[in-house]
Amino acid sequence: MIDVFGLAGNATQSVNSFIPATLKASNGYTVNSDFSTTPVDTEVRIWIEVQAVSSQDLLQIENINQQADMRAVYIKGGIKALNRPLQYGGDIINFYGSDWLVTQSLEEWGDAEWCKVLVTRQMPSSGQPTSL
Repeated sequence: MIDVFGLAGNATQSVNSFIPATLKASNGYTVNSDFSTTPVDTEVRIWIEVQAVSSQDLLQIENINQQADMRAVYIKGGIKALNRPLQYGGDIINFYGSDWLVTQSLEEWGDAEWCKVLVTRQMPSSGQPTSL
C-alpha cells in the first residue's frame, strides 16, 4: 500500500512543517459518588500539519459566519469528531499552547491511514485566549 500521507507530507515539509502535538483521546467518563461525571482520556504524542480552514471546508461545515478560531489538521491515523448522540468523540489536540476540540471530520483516507479534521480552539480556564 502506498503511504499517501507520507508522500504528501514530504512534499509540503518545506512550506508547512509537521509540528508536535498531544492528543487527548476521550475514553468516556467515570461517575463520581455524587453522580457527577469526570472525563477520562489517554494522552498520546503525535505529529500534525496545521492549516487555515479553507473556504471549501467552510462550505462543507456550513459555517461561513464562524465566530470561533478554527484550523484544519491533518493527522496520521484516524480520529473521530464529537458525536453526542452516539456518545463518542470529544478528543482534544494540544498545539500552539492551546487545547483544540476535534469538532468535525472533513476527510478520511483508507482504513484510518490519515484524516483531516476541523478543530476549534477552547478557552483556557482563565477566560483569556493564548497567543499563537
